[in-house]
Amino acid sequence: MAHSMEGRTPFLDPLVANFAFRLPDRLKVHRGLGKYLLRKWLARALPEAQPFAKKRGFTVPVADWIGERAGEVGSLVARSPGVAALCYPEPVKKLFESMAGNKRAGAACWQLLFYALWHRIHIERGRAALPIMEVLESA
Repeated sequence: MAHSMEGRTPFLDPLVANFAFRLPDRLKVHRGLGKYLLRKWLARALPEAQPFAKKRGFTVPVADWIGERAGEVGSLVARSPGVAALCYPEPVKKLFESMAGNKRAGAACWQLLFYALWHRIHIERGRAALPIMEVLESA
């Protein structure tokens, strides 16, 4: 996690963080399980989520989600200020165009897309309530 983007931003909300920091340790970690209070609540509210089950990874189907709009999304991501400060635009565009069937390219595109959105919202102070394409286009 030291070199990646976190997509679960509700846990970064200052009100949630302040509340969590004030909780006693026994409600944060119990028998080696973190987020214990949240897991207990989820076990009652949505038991089918299996909050006490062993942790499992998952793969995000980026290519399926972006699909036919990969070129357009890649172009917007490539010229977004956060990504443009770190990457050359042409290779970013080509990466998005080549992601179909390529898991590594899909993972890289996902990280670039999330970083572009994060930068737009948190560094540039753009609006977060718009659809993704509009957030990127408003840069």
